[in-house]
Amino acid sequence: MLTVRPDFYDKFHCLASRCRHSCCVGWEIDVDDETLAYYNTLEGPVGDALRESIALAPAPHFRLTAEERCPFLRPDGLCRLILTLGEDSLCDICALHPRFYNELPDRLEMGLGLCCEEAARLLTEGAGPLRLLIDDDGAGATPPSPLLRRREEIFARLADTARPLTARMEGALALCGEALPPFEHREAARFLLTLERMEESWTALLDTLAAAPGEELEPRLSEERYMRLAAYLVYRHVTGAGSEREEARLLRFCFFAVRLVCALEPYSPDALRLFSAEIEYSDENVEKLCAWLATHSSRDG
Repeated sequence: MLTVRPDFYDKFHCLASRCRHSCCVGWEIDVDDETLAYYNTLEGPVGDALRESIALAPAPHFRLTAEERCPFLRPDGLCRLILTLGEDSLCDICALHPRFYNELPDRLEMGLGLCCEEAARLLTEGAGPLRLLIDDDGAGATPPSPLLRRREEIFARLADTARPLTARMEGALALCGEALPPFEHREAARFLLTLERMEESWTALLDTLAAAPGEELEPRLSEERYMRLAAYLVYRHVTGAGSEREEARLLRFCFFAVRLVCALEPYSPDALRLFSAEIEYSDENVEKLCAWLATHSSRDG
C-alpha cells in the first residue's frame, strides 16, 4: 500500500484560537454514531451539555448557536471539549477536518482542504512545483492506472515554467482531447452569483468582480502560487475520475478555479479560502459549475 501526501501536508497544525475563519462557525457539524454513543456514557455537566446540544434528526448533529457557532466553541476560539476531555473526544468530522482522503487500489492519497486558511497558506507559499511524498509499506502495489500515469504527465506540463500557465493548462487538457474553455471574469462572477452562497463576503467579492474592468491575467497567473494551486486541485479532484471524459470535466473545473482565484485575489486575499468553502465543499455547486463549463467548452469548440 502506498500512502501519498502533498509536500506541505506534514507542516500543517490547526491555528486554533489564532484562526480568523474558524471551522467551528457557520458549518454543519455531524456527530458519528460511535462518538454519539461515547457522549451518551458521559456523566456530569459536560455529558449533560453534550446531550442538550445534539439534535438527533435528520442525523445527529450539534445545534449551532444563533451566531452559527458550535456550542462548545469558547469566546477565545478554543474548544471546550478538547480542553476538558482531550482531542480523542472529538467526533470524526472535527478530528479529521480539514483533511481529505482518496482511496484507490493499493494507494491512499491524503490532503488538506483549502477552505482552511492555514492549508491554503501552506500550499500557496510553498516553493517550486507541487511535490507528492510517497510512503511504501512494502506490501507491493499494482502498476499505476492509465489515469494516474496521465496525471503525472499533467503535473509535468503544469511545472513547465518556460510557458505561460494558460498554455500549460491548455496542454494538460489536450491530453484528454479537450480545449480550455474561455474565461471572462464578469461572466464567471455573474454565473457564480446564481449558485447557493453562505458567506456575505463571498457575495460581495463576486459583485466586485462582476463590475470590475477587463484584465489580462497573464503574467500574474504564471506566478508560482497558481502553478501549485493548479497541480493541487488536479491532485484532489481528478483522482476519482472513472473515465477520460470525467477526467476532462474535472480538469476544466480545476483550471477554471485557478483563473477565478487569480482574478479575485486583487480584491481579497481570502479569495482561495472562500472559493473552496463556497464551491469545492458543495457537491451541488461543483456539479452546476461543471455543467456550465461544459456548455462553454462546446460553444468554444
